[in-house]
Amino acid sequence: MDDERDNQAGMNRQHQTSTIPHDAYEAASQATEETDYTQFTPQLRSKKKWPRILGRSLLVILVLAGIGAGGYWFYTNHYKTTPQTTNSSSRKTSPSSTSGQSAVEPTKSYDASDLSLSFSYPENWSVADTNGKLTATSPAMQLTGADGQPQTGQVILTISSAAAADFSMFKKGGAVAVLASQKVSYASPASTQRANTYISFLQYAATTTHGALDGIFVTGDNGYKYGQNVPEADVTKVDPDIRVTFVKCATTACSGPPTATNISSNVWSDSSFATPIVNMIKSLQLQ
Repeated sequence: MDDERDNQAGMNRQHQTSTIPHDAYEAASQATEETDYTQFTPQLRSKKKWPRILGRSLLVILVLAGIGAGGYWFYTNHYKTTPQTTNSSSRKTSPSSTSGQSAVEPTKSYDASDLSLSFSYPENWSVADTNGKLTATSPAMQLTGADGQPQTGQVILTISSAAAADFSMFKKGGAVAVLASQKVSYASPASTQRANTYISFLQYAATTTHGALDGIFVTGDNGYKYGQNVPEADVTKVDPDIRVTFVKCATTACSGPPTATNISSNVWSDSSFATPIVNMIKSLQLQ
């Protein structure tokens, strides 16, 4: 009997075990297989960041300081100017300049009532007004001749009525422009005066040296290109006649009688030579 009871109990236990649902085993198996352990991030202890931030800040400050020091050095060495002192006893002068130039020259003014005009000229030049002919003469200076050789000479600005002017140098075929004409604006034109004018650089037909500049003429509304012919009629119709010519001196002080000469047209590119001439023409006020 006891053996039968033990057998019956064993069978009951086996039956209970076999009654566990098959789905429960399958779910537990799947849960174990689908677990992704790569998603588990270990909790690490955070590092202190302030030493790295402080280092970067110091680096930025040093770079900015270097840039500032370099900029200051560049400014002080390239743009700093020396203050100019003013002599309170110096005479008052009028500013004069050409296009693209800011030169300021001491000047004097002259009124020619018989020619109904006035103009300004450099104070180291001299002015003579005789018989309706006004001349402004430069001091002795070194000029470059048409042949390229240096010579002591003078520059002469002449103003006269067209009727009294000498045009004999045009009788042998007129002239040719050795430079393109330059247009200048009068600084303070009178009400009956044009606002601007051309100045033209001429070589007379009788002059054989290539590039020689015989004279500079005020040609009014007529401007010329390099190499263009300039007829006598274009020059004679401008009244008053205003021209610049050149003389060669017999001595270094120009004390002897001078002789007419021509110079190299390249001299006009020298601003120290051209600026006084242009400024005198610009200053003309013709009534």
